[in-house]
Amino acid sequence: MAEVLPSSFARIDAALKGFDQPAKRTFALELGPKLIELKGFYLERRQEHNGPAEFLNPPRSTHWGRYFDLLAVSSQFGGKLVGESELAYSTLGLPAFAEEQPTMARLGLKGNWGKAGYGLSYRSFGSGFVSTNGAKVEHARDEKHLWTEYDFGLFRMRGTTGETWEKNSATNLLTLTRSAATSFHLNKPDWSASLSSAYFGAGQEEAAGRKIVGMANDFMLVFRPAAFLTIEPKLGFKREWDGTSGVETDTPAAAILLSSTPSQNFQFVGQASYAQGVSDDPLKDVTTVHSAASLNWNVGRSFLGEQSLAVQLDYRSELRPNAPASSQANLTGMIRFKVAGF
Repeated sequence: MAEVLPSSFARIDAALKGFDQPAKRTFALELGPKLIELKGFYLERRQEHNGPAEFLNPPRSTHWGRYFDLLAVSSQFGGKLVGESELAYSTLGLPAFAEEQPTMARLGLKGNWGKAGYGLSYRSFGSGFVSTNGAKVEHARDEKHLWTEYDFGLFRMRGTTGETWEKNSATNLLTLTRSAATSFHLNKPDWSASLSSAYFGAGQEEAAGRKIVGMANDFMLVFRPAAFLTIEPKLGFKREWDGTSGVETDTPAAAILLSSTPSQNFQFVGQASYAQGVSDDPLKDVTTVHSAASLNWNVGRSFLGEQSLAVQLDYRSELRPNAPASSQANLTGMIRFKVAGF
């Protein structure tokens, strides 16, 4: 299913590259006359765990999160057929629980023939796996995808179909989601645009009659008016039908992200989004407002060591006019000042 609203700090954290970089190690090994290329990647990140008011209290615990990735690639027939196999293990984020298996395995085939591209992939995630951008897999899931694309010169068109099996860690229920999507991409030196339309169906194996089907449409522009500034407005519309009750829910949404890096030592990222859910069931009517901002500043070096300042704010509000008791608003923030390298 298409995600209309971005998560709290995930999008911002992914954009803040070049600040507070963790320790990394990579290696590459080529076997035979380019028959197999083996790549390894190892990352360590120091992580301090605390409550929401992290800037008021000293960290309660510190540990080194680790991420290891091993990728094998084999290319044949001049790139017309490329095989990939990948295995990753991650303990980034909070320490994994005993029952979690923070691993990821991937198998894929892809290639290009003239202006056409094609591929298929299989990925398996264990619960607790955390990617390098901080996104955590809460429930174990398997994904299968088949895609093809063609470059028409003016734009590129891509079609994708796939299915996902997800096992709920708490209830052990399996949920199957099938989807098909078509997207169009247009790239220019100073801007780009994409339009996508997807159809999906989701249901639990143990409840054959309980099924949600829907469609999602998204349109996004990326403007780069200057080398240090990027603006990304996005419009989306999602419609869902409940196969059991027949309830229909429409959710139009709009979002914008602004990223500015006026210098190598300073970066600001801000985002805002609005979504309005309108349903045949009045209890499902909900208005969601989300905004977040982040500022990172490498102050410089003094006799104390290398200094950096990070400020993050996040506001999220859910208003349910027909269920006021369920309405909520949350404001969270963080201020972090680091001194490293005494």
